[in-house]
Amino acid sequence: MSGGRGDMAGTKDRILDGSLELFNSRGVQAVTTNHIADHLSMSPGNLYYHFRSKEHIIRSLFERIDVAAREVMGPLPTPVSPQQWAEVFLHGLGTVWRYRFFFANIVEIAGRDELLASRLRALTEWIIDWTTAAIDALIEQGSMTDLPSDDRRRLAENIFIIIWNWTSFAVAFRGNAQLREMDAREGVLHSMLLLTPHFEPEFAARVRAAVDQVTTG
Repeated sequence: MSGGRGDMAGTKDRILDGSLELFNSRGVQAVTTNHIADHLSMSPGNLYYHFRSKEHIIRSLFERIDVAAREVMGPLPTPVSPQQWAEVFLHGLGTVWRYRFFFANIVEIAGRDELLASRLRALTEWIIDWTTAAIDALIEQGSMTDLPSDDRRRLAENIFIIIWNWTSFAVAFRGNAQLREMDAREGVLHSMLLLTPHFEPEFAARVRAAVDQVTTG
């Protein structure tokens, strides 16, 4: 029995991985479940046994995004180092890049699936809460200048808006076929520019150095 469950889980993961590859390379609108089955040398009936529709596949891929985001944005140590702060953003953009089809079509995808939209709203609220708390911690440790509480949350929201919409922006200007991972990582630099005026100068310089080491490497 356990072997059967393991085989089933392996097949589902294979379908999700193959779907992700096609969604990223061709665009989510251009891919059907038949395309996915053909790509995986699998019968459409076998795919349907595991996933009833393309929307079901997308919903399962979003569950991966949710897990990855919560793993990346775990409890921060005290104090927060510039390297640790930079790594959160870099790993976050790594998730956005890996699932770029979702972020490039986020409004349309969520608009077709109310359950997914509800889960997306919950994750959005959680990320903004986490970012606000991280800003609180940076202010408390003296790495950022003080800000009114409402502005701290607005800053967190602005950071979120840039990171989650950067892929859509890049696709609009480059096209999906020309998009590179380094283009996605530019979103880190843009989001950091929102924070730089509020950082203590040495902390800002060390964060930028940590980001540049990856984005220009």
